[in-house]
Amino acid sequence: MSTRQPERLERFRKYIARLDPAGRLRQGDTLYVEPPDRSLGDEIALRLQLAPESTHLIVGGIGAGKTTQVRRALSQVEQTSDTKALYIDVSKRHDLDTDIEGVLLVLTGLAVGKIVQADKSKDVRTARKAFSDWAHGTRVFVSDHEHDDDGGGDQGDDEPGYYVSHPGVIHPPFPPLGSDTEERIQALQTLLKALPDGFKHVVIAFDALDRLSIERFRSVVTEDIRALQAAGVAVVVVGPSRVVYGTNRPLVDIFDRLHVQPALDVEKNPDATAFFDSILAKRADETVLPSAERLALVTWSGGVLRDLLSLAHNAVEETFISGEDTVSAGHVEQAADRFGRSMMLGLRPTEVDTLRTLQRRHSFVPTDDEDMALLESRRVLEYRSGTTRYVVHPTITPHLRNLGKT
Repeated sequence: MSTRQPERLERFRKYIARLDPAGRLRQGDTLYVEPPDRSLGDEIALRLQLAPESTHLIVGGIGAGKTTQVRRALSQVEQTSDTKALYIDVSKRHDLDTDIEGVLLVLTGLAVGKIVQADKSKDVRTARKAFSDWAHGTRVFVSDHEHDDDGGGDQGDDEPGYYVSHPGVIHPPFPPLGSDTEERIQALQTLLKALPDGFKHVVIAFDALDRLSIERFRSVVTEDIRALQAAGVAVVVVGPSRVVYGTNRPLVDIFDRLHVQPALDVEKNPDATAFFDSILAKRADETVLPSAERLALVTWSGGVLRDLLSLAHNAVEETFISGEDTVSAGHVEQAADRFGRSMMLGLRPTEVDTLRTLQRRHSFVPTDDEDMALLESRRVLEYRSGTTRYVVHPTITPHLRNLGKT
């Protein structure tokens, strides 16, 4: 047993790494599996190639695969000889709990500045330094010299008085861009003009903005996205799902195109089931994850890619801890139970009632913030295969039944 233990440990470490739900795959990676139909990333790439200054908003539940589709789109756009594609995970560059307004524009300037850093012209160097100052701050020396005022100004013949401001009754739907923003647009346009020969366009994707509150997402969209549009930069943004509902809907209109990445309907779509099964088969062979257990994990996942990997990761972990070499049905049940319990944590009584109603009557109409929270947290899954339908996440279902028995 002692001679076998290192081999077993190394084997399971490999599977755990492959099933890491936070892992990032690009098209062409050995673990990447082509979807059965044209993916959302394919569609976005085609639209960006056709309209290289267009803007795109992607929404969908956390873990639905939005990042994978963004990366897929950018990898295809990069094949267009006249377009430079850039990816920025905003959460890795900026604290999303602090002010966000202006950040995307400055991050874009920094990214484009790196592309044109070989250009030593004064305008480009000035623009690059400006974005660095805007990003990281700067200190300016101010002289303590006082200028004399001869007081020779003529006040004229007007009588003394004062002004009272009366606000107008008509307000534009979005505030005008600030003077700082206009300055940054001009600096960015200077950098864009200095793109290396052959490049005419820049596409930049901003990930992780789906973690923002709707109010903070509104501020960054109304300022930064409009500014990038004015500069002629194509933009892909991963945003919060609730933006497509109710009074938030006007924010969608700022973008040229809305894309929704729903969960895959593994219950009613055999192609989706086969696709998810092939993802697991690529990452863990039959000796550790047999086909029956793979299909059970697909069902428990509800068609959410991140949940599929999390469940499989947990099942393999349970197998290792138990001292066995192959995932069994019991390990899958343990993983699903643990996942479901974590999904139940923090639910309010009214949310539990909503989930029970959906479970019993198959009825769910998202109308308020509480409903939006259930969608965004994946406790309620949305399928858009033909007609839209909603289901309770499969791992929650047994716990809701047990609650009903108490």
